[in-house]
Amino acid sequence: MVRRKLLLSVVVVGMISSAAFALAPLGPPAAGLDQGQYGAGIVYGFSDMTLELSGPLSSPGGHPGEAVINDVQTNLYMVGLGYGISNDWSLYGGVGFANAEFPGDGSAADFEGDDGFSFAIGTKRTLAESEDTKWGVVAQLTQGKSEDNVRLASPAGTWGNGRISMPSGSSVSQTKLEWYEVQLAVGPTVPLSEDVCIYGGPFLHFAEADLELKGNSRYEYEIEQKLQLGAYIGTLISLGDPNASLMAELLYTGEGWGVGIGAMIRCP
Repeated sequence: MVRRKLLLSVVVVGMISSAAFALAPLGPPAAGLDQGQYGAGIVYGFSDMTLELSGPLSSPGGHPGEAVINDVQTNLYMVGLGYGISNDWSLYGGVGFANAEFPGDGSAADFEGDDGFSFAIGTKRTLAESEDTKWGVVAQLTQGKSEDNVRLASPAGTWGNGRISMPSGSSVSQTKLEWYEVQLAVGPTVPLSEDVCIYGGPFLHFAEADLELKGNSRYEYEIEQKLQLGAYIGTLISLGDPNASLMAELLYTGEGWGVGIGAMIRCP
């Protein structure tokens, strides 16, 4: 009975983060669908990260600028669908939109990205079961993009808090950020009652993006967060039906954090 309540989110949607990068929600790290069973869900996620920047940096004194961008905040909205390949193995995917932003230092312009297309795919596998506790692993890939027109008070200069150079002679630059991130997590899902369970464990996270600026000239930057080890914890709460539940999740690494909420249902 309790096992039926462990609605191991089939959707996931790690999709949580957004138009720049993010710590996308992962859901329980174990398969939550029986063979041939479908699941669907919706997810919202928010994250705040520090990312490394490389490219044509500049600063007022002509010295290289800071090689990181701080407070990259992202929002993600996604719907997803999952399918049980076997009782211990499920696949899932989701589509939606995301946006990203980060503040400028002093008089530097902010980046305020629009809502761009985002998608995620992933797989979950149950590794072992002990009474009502399930141990499993989840792997997830998320991609997305976001665009903004950055405006300066005078031509050329820097924007954002990473001292990003504007194309020479430009007061307006079209900016496009395209990214992907990979996450791999392992851990248990443990029932606390027939209606509530908790899950979580350690995870690996890697993110990389291309930032393109277009004005009178074209600049390209690389933004990334190298492989990080983090931890996450979440809960699933039954909505009175063992096939419907709510999800809440918190993720953390040394370079960022994220939260996610969602609702999911599986079809018997």
